[in-house]
Amino acid sequence: MKKSDLLENFKKRLNHLSKTDSITSFELILKAIGESLEKGDRLEVRGFGSLSSRTRKPMRGRNPQSGEAIELSERKVPYFRASKELNQKLN
Repeated sequence: MKKSDLLENFKKRLNHLSKTDSITSFELILKAIGESLEKGDRLEVRGFGSLSSRTRKPMRGRNPQSGEAIELSERKVPYFRASKELNQKLN
């Protein structure tokens, strides 16, 4: 599912809102999630899962085109952990 598909689903379910209001709400939710992770906060949505950021250690990688070894610095990556309820629905 792409962002546009998710937005269409969001608009259909919130049919009492105008198209502009539902798009704005959707964008604000995504922005709030991004800002929360950027600050290093943990975000929990009951029944769905939790989002947090984890720090990856610096490591040596390779440029796939040239094969040259490069050093990758320490960086933060998003981490999602599904809730028990979501895991049960999937399995």
